[in-house]
Amino acid sequence: MVINMGIINPRERLSAEDYLYLFWFEKIIRGAEIEYDEFQPTESMINHFNAYVKKWTEDFYHDPVHFEKPVDWDVERKKTPYFKEKLKAGHEFEIWAEQEFKKQGVRLGNFYDKSGQYSGENAFGLEIKHDMKLEETGNIYIEYQERLKNTLPWTNSGILKEDNAKYWIIGSSCEYYIFLKSDLYELYQSLRKSPLKIYGCHFVKEIANGTSKGFLMSRAKAKELCFASTISDFLSKINTEYYAAGYYVHGRRDCKYIANKPDASLQIYHSVDDAVHAGYKKCTDPSCFHK
Repeated sequence: MVINMGIINPRERLSAEDYLYLFWFEKIIRGAEIEYDEFQPTESMINHFNAYVKKWTEDFYHDPVHFEKPVDWDVERKKTPYFKEKLKAGHEFEIWAEQEFKKQGVRLGNFYDKSGQYSGENAFGLEIKHDMKLEETGNIYIEYQERLKNTLPWTNSGILKEDNAKYWIIGSSCEYYIFLKSDLYELYQSLRKSPLKIYGCHFVKEIANGTSKGFLMSRAKAKELCFASTISDFLSKINTEYYAAGYYVHGRRDCKYIANKPDASLQIYHSVDDAVHAGYKKCTDPSCFHK
């Protein structure tokens, strides 16, 4: 990846943003105890700044799970340590999932703005839920209602939220399950009708904060109900196809390199990994894998 973001050219007139970046670089990163009136940019300072930005950016893209931080839009809500921990862990799982799908040639199109998140997690229709206690308890928590404070009325969330989500991935990077949202909704309705007759599932009250309603599903039940247990398996089941011809595999049938080739000349794979293992290389056109 070629990275030029934030690089300042000392041979050109500096912009207002350049002066601000350099001033705060001196104060925060290099610890200079100066005010702006005393500040004097130099070529060596700019070179140090550019080197710092280059290394930071390379580290960022090498390990986005560590470097990316979630944006908290709710400025009026008092942030408890529990809330902050959940927000951070959930965001890290989202980034991990996004990277794993990207390795398979699929861009989820995650929504990072407030309005986008109200319509779903991403353009792909995959809800990403981190479960902090799965490893400890062996259970998955499925939420269906929430509220900001335990004195406020409940609002539908999770599987009852009306959004574009068709699939749910829930768990952690070590263990996760992918469900059809419709299957989780049907399970919820069955629990409402016969709460004592669904093996491996039961309603629970979130006592610690009183801000979430949901039900627990055992690991055994999750394995039984899940649509897919790996991302590769999931992509194969939703009929994602990849087209191999010559030395390369392509993510789009209309890719310029194979658009005019007859169907009979193409080898079909259901994951990029399968095609790569068969000896093909990924198409050199990045847009070929934008789903």
